[in-house]
Amino acid sequence: MQNLTTIAALGLLAGAAAAQPIQFFSSDNETLYRGNGFGLTGTFAGPDEIRGMSLLENGATIGGASAGDVIALSSPQNVNEDQTVYRVDNAWAGAPSLVSIGTIDLDNAVSDMAFANGRIFGVRNQGVAGTLIIHEFDASFGVITTYDTGIQLVDRGGGGLAYDPASDLFFLTDPDSDKIWSYSLGGSSTLLGTLNFDLGNNDLAMFNGTLYAAIADLDAGDYRVGAFSMTDGSYTNIVTVAPYLGGGIGAVVIPGAPSAGLLALAGLVATRRRR
Repeated sequence: MQNLTTIAALGLLAGAAAAQPIQFFSSDNETLYRGNGFGLTGTFAGPDEIRGMSLLENGATIGGASAGDVIALSSPQNVNEDQTVYRVDNAWAGAPSLVSIGTIDLDNAVSDMAFANGRIFGVRNQGVAGTLIIHEFDASFGVITTYDTGIQLVDRGGGGLAYDPASDLFFLTDPDSDKIWSYSLGGSSTLLGTLNFDLGNNDLAMFNGTLYAAIADLDAGDYRVGAFSMTDGSYTNIVTVAPYLGGGIGAVVIPGAPSAGLLALAGLVATRRRR
């Protein structure tokens, strides 16, 4: 397999304006990835399949975690297994590890989590009426309230969830119908758009007004990190991470400068080309 970082660095030289200064920590099945807008900077074997990730923020409180921690959700593998909630240590540097800080009852297991106005929310991919529902949890992951988004499901699908403080809206995906929606809590849902590719498992991450996403592009068989438009739902790819492994997906994405080592690599390639 070719080195993805090297390929991304070559792409940078061809079109630096298209590069995105982000950092991401993500997962596909049990594999954990660390990288930026130019490619991978680390790949790690995790102990559990992760189904969703979020950055603890917006004033929410969870026992065993602090603001800024990465929170990861397991993907239960059998009918007797509850969903484990993890704190991810060393997400951005060193060897990452998953520390269990709680469980969600299997009947209320969610595919992604988001934090809004000091409250904890998760999206569930199948409601009683066949719609996407959002659970509000207490700090111990007990369900307080359930909201029906009214988004009809074609089948079971692992949807993403993110919250935008500026608009006070949630954003959700339905990978069964390749759609992305906005939702006003307790109100109505609005279809933003239908994607022009087969969307598989995915995870949403909001940061500073940008709706980032880790997605499985089933048409290409790739695992990607990019961004969705919050107006028309269109997707812009930032980096193709790796071949899709076929498992649950989780991710957090934050703005950040590319690593000095990667820039040095790009400079070295440029020097060799000039020769």
